[in-house]
Amino acid sequence: MSDLGAGSTNEVRPTHQPGDGGSNPTSALQFVIRPVDHGTAKSFIEKWHYSKCIPTGKNILYGLYAGESLYAVIVYGIGVNPYQARFLGVRSVLEIKRMCRSEPPLGYQLSRFIAITLRFVRKDYDPDCIVAFADPEQGHEGTVYSASGFARHGMTNAEWHVIGEDGVKRHRRYPFRYAQRNGCTIAEARERLGLKRIQTLPKIRWVKMLKTAP
Repeated sequence: MSDLGAGSTNEVRPTHQPGDGGSNPTSALQFVIRPVDHGTAKSFIEKWHYSKCIPTGKNILYGLYAGESLYAVIVYGIGVNPYQARFLGVRSVLEIKRMCRSEPPLGYQLSRFIAITLRFVRKDYDPDCIVAFADPEQGHEGTVYSASGFARHGMTNAEWHVIGEDGVKRHRRYPFRYAQRNGCTIAEARERLGLKRIQTLPKIRWVKMLKTAP
């Protein structure tokens, strides 16, 4: 696994931490955006993102710090669909693979976080477009992507994943990896792990074109 990152900015946008239940503001926060390492991003995503896992592959990782505390993380990289660029009619695509923030919310819009990190990505990796997916099963429609200048670009196909006896949903690659490690079929892996196949809702595809299609 490899993680890449470049660029940083002192994003000084003061906001106030609430004191006395929020009625009397106390100290102002300053926001800073900078690359983060894999371990930092992994711990944060496992705590705050609904997937509870950082994606594999080459990741471009940025963190938004509120004072000394990490407030949000965004992960760019190559998506799992190798035909995505061809489908969109471009040469190269990067995907927002994860984005999440901690609770409680602070006075900083994640659309601004996307906009600033996109400047770094465009400068250092020069993609033709950026793709993001909103998951309706998690109550996400993609409002933050719309606010960041992305255009809605249809829906993905429904997918088959797995769910455990504890009700926790997992990606279909989970039993696949188990089968590879243990020399069994995927069906046997699902049975050993106590998993059932389930069909998930299509996701909403959001696209931001950065260059004119060739």
